[in-house]
Amino acid sequence: MPTSPTGLGTGTENRAAAEAEAALAGHPGVARASVTREPGTGRLVARVVPRDPVAEDGDDRKRVDEWQLIYEWVYGELPESGGLGENFVGWHSTYTGLPIELAQMREWRDATVERIRTLRPRRVLEIGVGTGLLMAKLAPSCEEYVATDFSATVIETLTGQVAADPALADVTLHHREADDFSGLPENHFDTVVINSVVQYFPDIGYLADVLRQAAALVVPGGAVFVGDVRNLRLLRAFRAAVLADELAAAPEAARELVETSVLEEKELLVDPDFFPALAATLPGIAAADVRLKRARHHNELSRHRYDAVLRKAPAETVEPTHTLAWDPAALETLLSDVRPPSARITGVPNGRVARELAALAKLDTGTAPAAVTAPDPEDLHEIGRRRGYQAAVTWSADGPGLVDVVYAPDGEPVTVPAGTGTPGLPFTAYANAPSRAAKTSTFVAELRAYLAARLPAESVPHAFDTVESLPEGTGHADR
Repeated sequence: MPTSPTGLGTGTENRAAAEAEAALAGHPGVARASVTREPGTGRLVARVVPRDPVAEDGDDRKRVDEWQLIYEWVYGELPESGGLGENFVGWHSTYTGLPIELAQMREWRDATVERIRTLRPRRVLEIGVGTGLLMAKLAPSCEEYVATDFSATVIETLTGQVAADPALADVTLHHREADDFSGLPENHFDTVVINSVVQYFPDIGYLADVLRQAAALVVPGGAVFVGDVRNLRLLRAFRAAVLADELAAAPEAARELVETSVLEEKELLVDPDFFPALAATLPGIAAADVRLKRARHHNELSRHRYDAVLRKAPAETVEPTHTLAWDPAALETLLSDVRPPSARITGVPNGRVARELAALAKLDTGTAPAAVTAPDPEDLHEIGRRRGYQAAVTWSADGPGLVDVVYAPDGEPVTVPAGTGTPGLPFTAYANAPSRAAKTSTFVAELRAYLAARLPAESVPHAFDTVESLPEGTGHADR
């Protein structure tokens, strides 16, 4: 059924949303509910405030303990894939279940190391050191390198490796969890590194607390580097791509399979707008700089993850003097002929995720979207390099398949402040909640069955989101 140009739907479709909203309000477990039609896709999306909290005291602790057990096994039982700095044990593709190719993992590591080096690290705290992939490359050129991990096994292994390498004489290792900062000096480190760890945090509140404490340890002009963060905006596209074979085998249940997979996601995914929102609440933080990962290989690390830097004042930031909507010819003229001090290019199609998002759009609407030319983000860097500019590629506010690029003169690394996003949102709006994934999935399955027994199929929402509250004047309250 076609939707209106505004994305709000026809009268019949609006009635479907109203019917679902009213029916949800009658469920004994629902305190309040709102059902709207998603612009663009036409999906019915229900936002539900449960009468009883889905999460319980201790859920966060259980989630941390579960990941700790998993990684004690990974580090203790799986064979090492290389020596210090080359041990990529446990890095498997979600698409295939197979180990990610060594060349791709080395590209990922080297790009991360290079990004951190632009921060000029000398006194470093790394939270979640793992097998030492970054430490082995960064520590030899640092005055001090303190590394922590919640795995006793990995700290024991690294202790022996560090002792055997004179280049790592300034490394200190601690067995502790990410939120344990006891005994660490404030205003001491110039760089805190938290790489490929955030996805194992139980919720966004835990992440915010860790970053607050980390920022307090950083000297003026220093930085907190948060790497390899999974992008919440792309979760549905990612899960649809992972489930592609199952969706093809059961097309009638495809949407529900994807939504269930999203609800059952056990890792923490974070919207890029969280970082500038958090930065605005942290004393002394001048900017949040959010960027896509550098990579030529296309895999889940380069498509669906990003890096964020919280930069402590004082920090030189770039505020673009020119803004241009994506147009390859106009960009050529701007950088070659006009040569502005800096420029922001908005709405650039992201070639890394274009295929997955097109498949998701077809699943949602039944129609394949029109093909567009989508450059690889690395090509955007190359365009700038050839004309004497460095590029910072970040996510666009205009859609999950778009990026913005800021060009600044080549030379010293720059900080590019991320956009502020929507003001006033609670941090919970920027992430999923893996610590309550199983309970949420069960609750949503119950709601879906409840509605299916009372409403026509077209009135049953395609997606459900459990929230703590809804804005006044929206939705139906329980009766």
